[in-house]
Amino acid sequence: MKDLFTNPVCFTRSAATLCTAMGIEAPKESDPALPWLANLLVEQMGGCAEKTLFFHPDAVAQWLWRKYPEYFVPVLRHAPMPVPFSAVMPSVTPVCFASIYSGAAPEKHGIREYRKPILTIDTMFDRILASGRKCANVGSDGCSMAAIFADRRFDNYVTQDDMDTYKTALRLLEEGSYDHISVYFGEYDSFMHKHGTEHEIALDKLKEHFEHFDRLAACAREAFAGKRHLITVQTDHGVHDMTDGRGAHGTDDTDDMNIVHFFGAYRG
Repeated sequence: MKDLFTNPVCFTRSAATLCTAMGIEAPKESDPALPWLANLLVEQMGGCAEKTLFFHPDAVAQWLWRKYPEYFVPVLRHAPMPVPFSAVMPSVTPVCFASIYSGAAPEKHGIREYRKPILTIDTMFDRILASGRKCANVGSDGCSMAAIFADRRFDNYVTQDDMDTYKTALRLLEEGSYDHISVYFGEYDSFMHKHGTEHEIALDKLKEHFEHFDRLAACAREAFAGKRHLITVQTDHGVHDMTDGRGAHGTDDTDDMNIVHFFGAYRG
């Protein structure tokens, strides 16, 4: 069943919330934090996070969670706190991830359509780096996460595809040299655009994303043991099917706007 209303809280508030939970300054143009969520995360960790893993699967609509809850078991195993959010308009990947990381609306951060310029506004990456933490970003060649943050002074691992992203992120976690790692997976989005949001090929890719997250999160929890740490699963926007059966997004329809982010907070 389609949601009747767009979720009331925009994910522009997540950047300041996460920065508060990490004990660092929020991006300069970010919307205010959600105090109840930041306080809960800090309470569960027994202090602010010292290590973080942010996992970003593309195009995971809230309605997919409702309809296929069994796919999300690996997510809840490591990030058991679901929080509903709304995306920004237009609900397309570069616009949305610019807002997630800057905490700012598109009219503030400047990406207002499907294009991938270097993001110049202050972001969570900048605040993490300013705190002295070592930071990595992992995503496939041409993806929005690799493109819009390409000039940041962190280690930007540009991979061949999602499998390469998974292997690279797993290696980095096993090596244990980073305080923060962001990981982007985009192949569910690619396949749903070609075949439809619930086509078997697309849903198999969605399940694979979460199976890979399960292994990455387990590795992170082992690598981060002894440190307070935070694990998130943050998608960018939802999806809908067009009349020709192919998947799409970019509208203000609730299927495109309503999403869920998941949080896991752990003591050292």
